[in-house]
Amino acid sequence: MIVRNADRDTILGEAIEVAATAVNRVKGLLGRECLEDGQGLFFEHCSSLHTFFMRFPVDIIYVDKSGKVLKAAADVKPFKLVAAPLRAYYAIELPLGAIRRSNTRVGDHLRFIEVEDLHAHRHLRHAA
Repeated sequence: MIVRNADRDTILGEAIEVAATAVNRVKGLLGRECLEDGQGLFFEHCSSLHTFFMRFPVDIIYVDKSGKVLKAAADVKPFKLVAAPLRAYYAIELPLGAIRRSNTRVGDHLRFIEVEDLHAHRHLRHAA
């Protein structure tokens, strides 16, 4: 998945994994050494995220159903808990510095682009 800040025309990540299963959600980023620029993990229906037992800091963004950023927590160190604000629907764990590099702020609107949708759109555009 690609996560784009529509208000600032910046990309937060182009290789964002979706934590779609219970196992993915529980495991999260545990066991990884780092997140590379462009990578991340996307959660739906998320009330909080933690960095217990993680080996590196991350940036965390909470977003409502419309894509509006409700909370942007930069440089969340290991062994921390970050509660979601009311109305949060999605959460995204990103590499350290992603919030700063994309200039993302509370109130901005994010767009979530499935990679399959992007490929289909390009294919249709080239076929025309």
